[in-house]
Amino acid sequence: MRRQRQTARKERGYILVNVNPHCVLATVQFPSHSLRAMRSTQPMIFVAIVEPSQIEKADTVDMAVRLGYDKILIENSGTNLHEYLTEAQNALNSQEIVRTSMAISESVYTALDKSRDLVLITDTNSIVQYVNCPFALVLGYSRDEIIGKQATIYQDHMDLVPALRQLEKGFEWLGKIRWRSKSGDIVGLQCRALPFSPLTTLPTHYLYMQDNPFENHIYPRGSLPSIRKGSYDLKSIISEGSARRQSLAKLYNLPLEAPITKVLSLLCSAQENAAPSVVQMLEQVMDILRTTELYTSHLKTDNLRAEDPLTKNLIAALVAPATSAVMPRRSSSESIVTKKKPGIKKNNVMLPMSKELREEMDKISSWDFDVIQIEKMTSCKPLVYIGMRIFSTFSVHRTLAVDEKTIYGWLVTMEKNYKPANTYHNSTHAADVLQATACFLIKLRQKKLLDPLDEACCLIAATAHDLGHPGKSNTFLTNSSHDLAILYNDNSVLEQHHAALTFKLTLSDERINIFKGLDRKTYPLARACIIEMILATDMSKHYEHYTKFVTVFNKPNEENAENRRERKNSSECDNDGKHITPEDIMLVKRMLIKCADVSNPTRPIHLCKQWAGRIAEEYIAQTDEEKSRDLPIILPGFDRDNLSIPKTQIGFMDYIVNAMIEEWDSFIEMPEMLYHLRKNYDYWRELSEKGVTGIEDPEKRRSSIENCTQVEQLTENKTPRRESSSEESSNLN
Repeated sequence: MRRQRQTARKERGYILVNVNPHCVLATVQFPSHSLRAMRSTQPMIFVAIVEPSQIEKADTVDMAVRLGYDKILIENSGTNLHEYLTEAQNALNSQEIVRTSMAISESVYTALDKSRDLVLITDTNSIVQYVNCPFALVLGYSRDEIIGKQATIYQDHMDLVPALRQLEKGFEWLGKIRWRSKSGDIVGLQCRALPFSPLTTLPTHYLYMQDNPFENHIYPRGSLPSIRKGSYDLKSIISEGSARRQSLAKLYNLPLEAPITKVLSLLCSAQENAAPSVVQMLEQVMDILRTTELYTSHLKTDNLRAEDPLTKNLIAALVAPATSAVMPRRSSSESIVTKKKPGIKKNNVMLPMSKELREEMDKISSWDFDVIQIEKMTSCKPLVYIGMRIFSTFSVHRTLAVDEKTIYGWLVTMEKNYKPANTYHNSTHAADVLQATACFLIKLRQKKLLDPLDEACCLIAATAHDLGHPGKSNTFLTNSSHDLAILYNDNSVLEQHHAALTFKLTLSDERINIFKGLDRKTYPLARACIIEMILATDMSKHYEHYTKFVTVFNKPNEENAENRRERKNSSECDNDGKHITPEDIMLVKRMLIKCADVSNPTRPIHLCKQWAGRIAEEYIAQTDEEKSRDLPIILPGFDRDNLSIPKTQIGFMDYIVNAMIEEWDSFIEMPEMLYHLRKNYDYWRELSEKGVTGIEDPEKRRSSIENCTQVEQLTENKTPRRESSSEESSNLN
């Protein structure tokens, strides 16, 4: 009998090894070691046949599960073999679905680990569920150190906040996220995030796909030029279209949307499946749409009769636009055309300075420069001191062909026409914007975009951008039928006033006329540029200017390598070889003064708090006057009884500052701006969450006051002893 069982066992083993069955039906008494051995060789479905009497025993089912059976069938006298096989087939099918899903999942995970993109998956609470190997490698962590942790732990900025806002709404988000590596370095990655769900329900997970920084050192994807002259590089076209959609996606995250954004989005979508020739035509269409003056007419002389010069000249004169703010590009060998005035001397103007003031002024090129301290040290005349130092640094007197005495007189006149009664829009704000402009110009010199006349115009516009500001907004002036609103037809009232007053004062006195050295061709260009920059500070046009800048300067370079080599030394190319038009330069100058004008949230926290308090005071005063005069309340958030400075600052950053400064930083690379911006945002958010309405936390302020009191008490406890001893000695005498 034993020999028969051994023979049967050998035959059974032979069948299982050589026949490779998909499904095995066996009793629970089947040897467990044989079952484990067979499972180790190949995947099979094991179905246990159990008698009805055995199923009632609790340990029978447990034993079957423990042994590794996939399904249990109850033996019934009325059940034939076909029914058993049907049940086995069903078990096999269900198991195959699971195994197929697992195999697909493993394939996806393998592909993600081999991908050069950095992939991160979190749940809706930002708990990391998965990271691929490249992501962990770039940050220097192991997977176990990241999975299961909050994603915000690995980045000390607020970059995830706008992304989460979009993802929670079910929208895709594109932007830049700065992660903190294990070594403490900041790694900035361009990210595309989208919500998804494994089931057909509401999103349960967020997927973050990011470019690998180590893959872009030599050639970015899709950037290799085509070797076929006269044809299209399809890979490059596809890459450029993707880059364009990525840049335009930044605009979709804004709270407002312009019609041009919708148009460009539709054109980008049309490019995806279009033929190469159509793609190029659509690129030309988008280039035309990027121009600032879409409806400015240009005379088509071919349509005029050549034999009628009178008609030609008449029409040309009637439709010719006014002087453009766009300056023609000059090569480095060309100089600014000025009136020939031999013997122009510098005539150094020496301003009286204390040692402390001189030390503070030496920090003028730093972004942490304290203009409030200069205001105190100069008896509320910071614009003259800061202006003279910056204008001298940029040699504005040489550019404009005037002496420094003229520059000094002009700065004094400008400062006198700022209203010191304004808590915010005064000469200190002008000095602050001027210093920020100077910092930006120093950074822009690396790009070689601006010539000396451009720089001079930027500094002049910054100095005078709020000249004669009455301390009230444009809407207030319009609602109150102010003389300025009537004069300028309710259109950019303040900005028109600032620009007009600047030239009125400058041209009214030859001793301070800083433009007297420019010739007739150059002066109109400089004047138009300064006016255009001052008008760009109108916040009602904010999204218009911002959208134009993002659309143009996130445009991929479409020139081939041969054209870049031909234009390498041309003034029409920047240091990256990209074609830069005069219109593009004007966009840069508009963006420059706009960022300088609202740079307070990007300054160190002690300066940010000072400026927040000053602008709040000015807006509160306006609200008070609106109430007293029964005018519409323009800024209800600045009601004296309901004011919350932290909330107003957070709103200002969210809707105006954050996106613009991030875009500007990516253009000029000033990380100190973003550092302070993030820190300040966290500060105001913390105050808001605590319900604080002022610029400081009362508890922290109280603790600091208590510390100061303790120090004073310690000092007082020591001082009386010396006094008492002196009193005792005097009494003895």
